[in-house]
Amino acid sequence: MKKTLLYIASLLVAALVLGACTRNHGDIGIWFGTWHVEQITAGGTPVNVEGDYFFQFQSHVFRVSQVYGHEQTVESYGAWQEGESGKMTIDFSDPNVYYIVMPGLESHNDFTVTTTSSSDVTFSKTDATGTPYTYHLKKQP
Repeated sequence: MKKTLLYIASLLVAALVLGACTRNHGDIGIWFGTWHVEQITAGGTPVNVEGDYFFQFQSHVFRVSQVYGHEQTVESYGAWQEGESGKMTIDFSDPNVYYIVMPGLESHNDFTVTTTSSSDVTFSKTDATGTPYTYHLKKQP
């Protein structure tokens, strides 16, 4: 009897641990995880940037980070929302919170998702000055 209760308790603990969720508020599809910004173009011309940029999506929280060298990281947090017909909005709406300096990235961003797969995404947008930007992202393992 004791052995049976221990076995049942072990199964219960295993079920709870294995069923833990890392995706708050449900599945957000391909967006969940870390995406490396492979290339940025402005007006069709590649933009040279210092370091590497990464986009991360979870629930409605968005994080953009820029990594220099081995340990220098600058990051900003905002909110994202996927719209209909390949639209995505990313906002850094709190004026008291610093947002990262990234070519074309503004406090409010309306992106068009031009290509998507589980490992590659392309965003495009036009900034406040009228310059068209394209961002090519690759999913990190």
